[in-house]
Amino acid sequence: MDLTFSEAELAFRDELRSWLADHHPGEMPHGDEDEQYAFRRDWQRTLYDGGWAAVHWPSRYGGRDATLTQSAIYFEELGRARAPLAANVLGLLLAGPTIMAWGTEEQQDRYLTPILSAEEIWCQGFSEPEAGSDLASLKTKAVRDGDEWVVTGQKVWTSGAQHSKWCMLVARTDQDVPKHKGLSYFLMDMEQAEIQVRPLVQITGEAEFNELFIEEARIPHENLLGGEGNGWKVALTTLMNERAGLGFFLQVRMRNVLDDLVTAAVQNGRIDDPVVADRLGDLHLRTENLRLLAYRGLSTIEKYGQPGPEGSLTKWLWSETNQLLAQTAADVVGADALVAGTPWAYELLRSRGNSIEGGTTEILKNIVAERVLRLPRAA
Repeated sequence: MDLTFSEAELAFRDELRSWLADHHPGEMPHGDEDEQYAFRRDWQRTLYDGGWAAVHWPSRYGGRDATLTQSAIYFEELGRARAPLAANVLGLLLAGPTIMAWGTEEQQDRYLTPILSAEEIWCQGFSEPEAGSDLASLKTKAVRDGDEWVVTGQKVWTSGAQHSKWCMLVARTDQDVPKHKGLSYFLMDMEQAEIQVRPLVQITGEAEFNELFIEEARIPHENLLGGEGNGWKVALTTLMNERAGLGFFLQVRMRNVLDDLVTAAVQNGRIDDPVVADRLGDLHLRTENLRLLAYRGLSTIEKYGQPGPEGSLTKWLWSETNQLLAQTAADVVGADALVAGTPWAYELLRSRGNSIEGGTTEILKNIVAERVLRLPRAA
């Protein structure tokens, strides 16, 4: 593909760069999670006021009708400016586009604007203790009771649930049909006594993820999205949007961390060690490869209308490279990288989960082998 930006794309980039220079929120506070969340929510409101909260949304819903390349530029520029992601990432990238695709006019009028403004935060209730990679085997049940649905079950790995007003919930509404056909997709109000949120604390000390315990929570029938029994198709729309744009933000953030590491190596003299210089050079090449792979993925979407299986390769290589970068940082920076509360210690600890979140490396390797390389399935 041609990686040269058009005049329109350059104008979009320059406008965004200028706006970010004038409205940058500053450095995010360290330590307290509630302060960090409040900081990102205020930042999203600033983006919303400037018309930059969701550039990929259609203009009639408050977006900018951005092309795929402009959306990539948007996330790249956020990363380069070292600006944080908005607080309502799952609402902007997942819930909003899914409601646009499947929602009634009334649902779109009700939910889309509060997503943009960060007035209402969203989480994703898909994974369960026994239904992670095999989403269709989920056991959370929804039973019709007049004009409401009564929901009972458990969800896990629910990012940001402790801050969320709404949940994209997939539940089983029919036990007597094949598992993919018995699912329905709901917009569930999280502010109910029947829903308990239990944070899962990571080795970094954060609680990005949560467990949800749902005991006869009630959802109005009007909050059913896409029709009863159509939850699998609606959920696929959500999953198709899950990595849109974020890959560009992540690879630019990784470039920023690598640049910081090179600076640290220069300051402590380790850059003169040929082994260290070689490892940093290898990381530079890997990071550049990921940038080009991310853009190659755009060409696939533009050609076929949907992401290809090659996206699994990008995520696999990002996980591997980011973990290698964090370990190299510990070796180059030295003991300071092991001091709790320092940025390098955080990078080292947080990177451990990269090969699990967003698709485990083992599963991604199988996808690449079978669907990209066309190798035979393992016996």
